[in-house]
Amino acid sequence: MENGFVKVISPIDDTPAERAGIQAGDVIVRLDDTPVKGMTLNEAVKIMRGEPGTDILLTVVREGAEGPLKITITRDI
Repeated sequence: MENGFVKVISPIDDTPAERAGIQAGDVIVRLDDTPVKGMTLNEAVKIMRGEPGTDILLTVVREGAEGPLKITITRDI
């Protein structure tokens, strides 16, 4: 967590997040329509894990990007 948001240190190789384009340094600010600020890291991780085969929409702030990015990830095991 950084400033109340989830900061990606490094996406794990060959995971849904890495395949969807999540990068080291990305800051996740929303999970679907839910703001991350105010959640614990465990709460955020539980939501992100979810049921395999289902989608989650991450709103990500990336250094150098013009604005927040919306990235859909299909959960896997």
